[in-house]
Amino acid sequence: MQNDNEHSIFDHKPKTPKKLIVLPWGKTFRICLNNIRNRFGRSFLTFLCIVIVVAFFMSSLSYQTMIARLVQSKDIYTKAVLEKAGVYSHDPIAFQKQSDQKTWLLILSAVLCFVGITNTMLMSVTERIREIGTLKCLGALDSFIVRLFLVESIFIGILGSLAGTVSGFILFIIQILASLDSSILSISSFGDALVSSAPLSIAMGTILTVIAAVYPTFVAARMKPVEAMRVEV
Repeated sequence: MQNDNEHSIFDHKPKTPKKLIVLPWGKTFRICLNNIRNRFGRSFLTFLCIVIVVAFFMSSLSYQTMIARLVQSKDIYTKAVLEKAGVYSHDPIAFQKQSDQKTWLLILSAVLCFVGITNTMLMSVTERIREIGTLKCLGALDSFIVRLFLVESIFIGILGSLAGTVSGFILFIIQILASLDSSILSISSFGDALVSSAPLSIAMGTILTVIAAVYPTFVAARMKPVEAMRVEV
């Protein structure tokens, strides 16, 4: 006759695992702010890099937007001022070359923005591999590591992009006033340049910051805790 205890052991169904405890978003934000505060030097360097490259892109884009608006003007004096400044030509071939140069300048500024932000974010994440290993040893899941770093990068990216956009617009104003006669400029033209260029600059800086942080963050998050702790940074 089969033992009742033995029967109960073999027929016992495993208990359904309890739901994993997920860290609230509010706590995630507080951890990110503490990380930025504790590593202010590296965070500020990342922020400064984003500001510089976004400012360059914003200044270039605003300038090209303003020139394109002025070129469409039918005023003879405006055309004369633009031609004297070297940004407009009655020769279609020469004008097309100028347009191509402006396009390549914008592409170059976008590439510079991506490379600069990517390099800074790679350094920031690489320096914190041991920190990731410590968190994983304490039981942090890969998803939490990724969320933590992405939220932090989004926060820094938005602030850096906003500051870069403001700085770039100020540089654009200085550049346009130094190169063109102020009599052909108006407040509305500056407003149009700001409205058309600012959203794109902010979005580009933020998106590129997140993209730059995705790959190194996923790689670091998938590392085994022992391997991460052995990394010398």
